[in-house]
Amino acid sequence: MYKSSADTRVKSTFANGQTFHVLDLPNNLAYKDALFALGLKGPVPSAVIIGGASKMSPQSQSRLLQVFTQVLAPLAESLGITVFDGGTDAGVIHMMGQARHHIGGSFNLVGVVPRGKAQLPERLSTAGVGINSESGCQLEPHHTHFVLIPGDDWGSESKWLAEFASILAGPCPSLTLLINGGKISLVDLQLNLLTGRRAMVLAGSGRLADKIAKTIDGSDPTDDPTIQNLVNTYYPNYLSVFDLSSPLDGLTQQLQAYFTPAA
Repeated sequence: MYKSSADTRVKSTFANGQTFHVLDLPNNLAYKDALFALGLKGPVPSAVIIGGASKMSPQSQSRLLQVFTQVLAPLAESLGITVFDGGTDAGVIHMMGQARHHIGGSFNLVGVVPRGKAQLPERLSTAGVGINSESGCQLEPHHTHFVLIPGDDWGSESKWLAEFASILAGPCPSLTLLINGGKISLVDLQLNLLTGRRAMVLAGSGRLADKIAKTIDGSDPTDDPTIQNLVNTYYPNYLSVFDLSSPLDGLTQQLQAYFTPAA
């Protein structure tokens, strides 16, 4: 059984020496209060990484590693961007954590995870945070913060992930990046767009990202009415596409311009 902690964060370390804070979120705590309890203060620019790496070709995975290590992590470090993602040690979340480690980054990397899906380091059991079953997913060990959201299913965290980034950013720039992804990622994308945050789709990463990109450029429009409505509603004002086959300097320039708008 999982034991709930009080509404204060617990500090611990992974086996690799990475220090992190974890908040076992009480059911009645509001978004802003949860960020405060976790020790995160804004306004600061924020980014949300959503998606996966399922059915991705080796070439796409290699390209994405370059995106994370050469573009996303360096920009987060240089511009002080707080990055939010799903927190578990798999897919693009794993890549984000590894990229932060690769560049020796110090930026905040925050995982938002359903409580019933998180397998926590055993040392946390002595700090008042319980351990769930072995069926849970291990946390990515280069994150700095984790929020455990009430719920046993993927998707329980979706609205929290979207709202945390918006509240922390306040008037600062905030952006969502969709990479690959499936059904849960579509819900994530919808909720992130509903906050008024812009989103970028990385075409060439597969699955949902490619369906959206091909619907936008007309090369192979999907017959999924949810995706069609999303594209019709948000493209081009709030939804953009970057093709992974393009030079990464272009992505760096786009993100740099977005996060550092001219005065």
